[in-house]
Parts: sequence; structure tokens; C-alpha cells
Amino acid sequence: MNKNITKINEKIILQNYFLPKHKTQLIRLGQDNDGGYLIPVKSIESTKNLYSFGLNDDFSFEKDFSNKKDISIDCYDYSVDKKFWLKRLIRDLKNLLLFKIKKNELKKIFYYFSYKAFFNSNKFVHHKKFIAPVGTKIVGMNEYQISDLDIILKNTTNQDIFLKIDIEGSEYRILDQIIKYQSLFTGMVIEFHECDLHKKTIKDFMENFDLQLVHVHVNNWGLINTEGFPASLELTFSPRKFNQIMNDTKDTFPRTLDQPCNPLFQDTPVQFE
Repeated sequence: MNKNITKINEKIILQNYFLPKHKTQLIRLGQDNDGGYLIPVKSIESTKNLYSFGLNDDFSFEKDFSNKKDISIDCYDYSVDKKFWLKRLIRDLKNLLLFKIKKNELKKIFYYFSYKAFFNSNKFVHHKKFIAPVGTKIVGMNEYQISDLDIILKNTTNQDIFLKIDIEGSEYRILDQIIKYQSLFTGMVIEFHECDLHKKTIKDFMENFDLQLVHVHVNNWGLINTEGFPASLELTFSPRKFNQIMNDTKDTFPRTLDQPCNPLFQDTPVQFE
């Protein structure tokens, strides 16, 4: 992490229903800064299959998870294909020629080969599909290129699934399905986008979700509205059997394990009201 990060003075205020009322032992998986998440240790121990919705060029979370536990991993991201990696390589080579890439970032230029090596297994699969309710019409996309939890889980015999969701706003379209299959989940980390516009939807979801909120982190790449409410939130949920009631009212966010998603700026302490 960049030690010369800048402080910013935004006032971040979340409603009290975003304050975790339960706790469990957490661990951080994934690369430094954006792409890493805090998840329950007991979730890792109990998981047999990780379903990861949203991949982009970062599979560090999935890799760290697999290093902790021998599991199957199914990633879903329609946007990541050979064209995606070619554009990324051209961009990185251009930045290299312009001396815009630091020495410690040189290995990322050929990250495609790491991606191919990681998913060169029957246990780790990248499904080139867009996550949305089946039947959704998307210009330029065929019906078979869209999948949802009903399709993915309807024939599963696996009862020990961890969900990681970062699908740039489409998460709202599958919240009902997450509730439907909640008994299968050993835990979930989800990034909500445009949260200031969807506070009620998120609140209703949390009230109907059996897994309990154990961690909240503000993604500092997102904007903060005039009321001090952030556009992007990373929420971690844990099954009740793993949790204890949070008795320490002095618990603060961000926590020690958290890292700012944008490494140029420190995370701003969160106030609850």
C-alpha cells in the first residue's frame, strides 16, 4: 500500500441499520486496496464452492480463497474475453513506453498468462456470462450469454456456497434470488453501487436476509453525496451460527484490516446515526 496517501475530509454518515450488530473473526483476502475483502474465517472453513460474480482483471480474492481451502470456484463475467485482455496488453505496453508503469507493476503487463494458468482447471472455471435475471434483454447479447442464480443453482447438490458479488449495479436485480437460496450460503461479500439512490432497497434486503451483517467498508473510489452518504459500500454477511452479538459499542469503521480501495486517499472514519 502507498504510505504517502492523502487525507480527505469528507464526512461519511451511514444510517444505524448499516452498523453491524454481530461479530465474527474476519480475514482479508485479495490484493491490496481495491479487490480485497474482509470475510469470516469460519465461512472459509465451511465453504466447498465459491461463486464469484464480477471478475474484470483481478482474481486475487479467488486465488487467496483457494489457497486457504480446497474448493471449486465458478466465476461469472461476460466482459472478460480475449479482446478484453488484448486491449489491456496494448494499454499497458503503451504506458510502459511512456514510463507510466512502475517497476513493481511490470508483472501485470502479462497478467493474461496468470489468468490462463489459474483457470486451467476443471475446479476453477470462468463462465463468460452476464449475471441478470434470465429473460432480461440486453442489446448485442444472446439469451444463452445471460445467467442467474435460478439457472446456476437449480441443479446443485452443494449446500456450502460462498458468494462474492461485484457486478456494477446489477446486484439489485438478483437480490430476490439471493434471498431465495440463502440457506445454501456459508457467507457473502457484496459491493453495492449507487447506494445513495437505493438505501431502502438495501435496507429491505438486509431485513429479509438470514445471514447477518458483520462488516461494512466504504469504497473510496465512489462519490459522497451532499448528505455524507457514500455511493459504494462493501458489505460482509455471515451465517448466524458463526456470530456473536456485538457488545463493544466503540467498534470503529474502517477496521484495522481494511485498506482504502483508492490507495491515494485514506479511508474516512464512518459515523452512524
